Amino acid sequence: MIERKNKLFDAANFFLIAGLLIGIFYCVTIPYGAGFDEERHLVRIYYMSENEYLPVFSNVSIHQEVFELSYQRRLAQSPAFDLFSRENFLRRFGASDNLRYGQGTQSIYSPVIFLPQALLGRYLWWKFDFPILPTIILLRITGLMIYVLCGYFAIRKIPFGKWVFALLALSPSAMFQASTLNGDGFTNGLSFAFIGLVLGIYLNEKQEIKSSSLWALVLLSLLLGCAKPGAIILFPLLLLLVRHPFPSKKWILLLGVVLAASAIFNVGWSVYATNVSTYGQGGEQSVPRQMSSMLSDPMGFITPLVQGMVLTFPYQVQGWIAAYGYWAGKVPSPLYLIWLIGLIAAFVAEPGRVTIPRGVRFFLIGFFVFACIVTYTVAFVGNYATGGVLALAKHGRYYIPYAPMFFLGLAGLVAANEQRRRLAEFFSLGSILLTAVFFSIGIYTTYYTYCGYDAYVGGMCALPTYKNLEKEDAPQAEIYDGVEVRQSFTNFCGRLQSVSVFIKSVPDDSDGKLVFTILDEKQKIVAQKGIPFREIVPEDYLTIPADLPPDSRGGEFEIQLMVDTPNPQDMVIALLTRGDYYPGELSIDGNARDRSDLLIHYVCAGP
Repeated sequence: MIERKNKLFDAANFFLIAGLLIGIFYCVTIPYGAGFDEERHLVRIYYMSENEYLPVFSNVSIHQEVFELSYQRRLAQSPAFDLFSRENFLRRFGASDNLRYGQGTQSIYSPVIFLPQALLGRYLWWKFDFPILPTIILLRITGLMIYVLCGYFAIRKIPFGKWVFALLALSPSAMFQASTLNGDGFTNGLSFAFIGLVLGIYLNEKQEIKSSSLWALVLLSLLLGCAKPGAIILFPLLLLLVRHPFPSKKWILLLGVVLAASAIFNVGWSVYATNVSTYGQGGEQSVPRQMSSMLSDPMGFITPLVQGMVLTFPYQVQGWIAAYGYWAGKVPSPLYLIWLIGLIAAFVAEPGRVTIPRGVRFFLIGFFVFACIVTYTVAFVGNYATGGVLALAKHGRYYIPYAPMFFLGLAGLVAANEQRRRLAEFFSLGSILLTAVFFSIGIYTTYYTYCGYDAYVGGMCALPTYKNLEKEDAPQAEIYDGVEVRQSFTNFCGRLQSVSVFIKSVPDDSDGKLVFTILDEKQKIVAQKGIPFREIVPEDYLTIPADLPPDSRGGEFEIQLMVDTPNPQDMVIALLTRGDYYPGELSIDGNARDRSDLLIHYVCAGP
């Protein structure tokens, strides 16, 4: 039997405490809707709290606040402090009659994933009329606790590589997913528990598998069948136990039945949910269209699949370590190096060399590669017909549940003395804490400032940071001779250095020019330039520099656009937004335009 405990530190207890403290901090500070597809999953939880457990709803209503409070719905990146204002933070469903009918969802996972959150939501929302956002925070914490308890179980059960496992489970991406509403935290936690239990049985119960271990294996196998589609790919890991004696043949039969039932449910639910969702109802990402495209030209599918795997590999690794929802903002660069140093130190922190057959190590590493390829391929299918070869470039979070197999296949090869092990443990522990600090700094600069991380480390700040912006078929401003376009905006960063406007088209073969002027709040010209039509690149931003005093920052400004041309038929077209993406007013030839603004960017020297 392999010794399970490291006498210097207890990795499992550290994971439990750090996971809860870091995770609860993320649950509170990450704005609702900032997690990947979080709004979709909240819609599913909302309906489940009203006893609608299937992912197809019978034209029932849902409160509009589910969407209005979502950070991802914002038209431009802006500080999320307003979500903690009394007005927003204490909004209740019971005080609103603003409803939306016939709402669908692309959150089609098994209802078991969201059952704890749905029951809590039913209790708090509908029985006590608890505020919406505090309830969402509690729903997040509920999912986090499931993840942390599963990770704690895994580290307790695994007889080696405990610090490696702890560091993987506390990685920023894993904790971000566990601290927001999605199916990943549930699936990742169960996957970790399953891997830890199987390897624990393999190494510590070679004489006879304990009944308690088998009951745990049965339960985890059932729950994996209820996790995200494809979670059952871990079942072949049980091949490691084929030569281990079971207490009786009844256990083999029971486990076989459970595995079959879980696989059938996992696949069956996926087929059912896909058919009743938007993925089965036509459109670019529908399953019939994907299959038709692949079968009509198999090599046309395989070639971009392989290209995508190769070209996106560095980004997949980066996203697997750390990323914010929808890849907003920027993860502080030092985080990746600190985390990798901690991972290396975790290998040295092993209490001794672990004797594992070479074939088993190769099996774990090979199985990890196989699971990643299958996962990438399945996810790629949904983007193939749309031409999104690089659409999965940053979806490294998909491989979180399999990562322990790869690194545990390498763990236990190094035997260091006690002093070096102690130092390695300190490095691992410090790496986890420092990684959390840097990731938290990134949360602040991403969700609670205008400029983002780069502007705070000497970079420029370009605003607005548009979200959900569509240029296709966008409204336009037609600028003729004698027509003046005026657009005001508020500078939310440091000293203004330049302003850009998106120009859709300009006249061909014309001697005219576009007069681009920037005025301050006193209507004083701070920049002006007449730009010949021939020098303007259509379908791109046109930029002029601003000349302001070194100590200036912020302020109100106005853009003026006019054409100066001998031909009255000449027209310049500037693109507009659909909605108020930033504070400002637009007027065209003296007429105010509501719900539209010029598509602009302005750049500052720092935040």
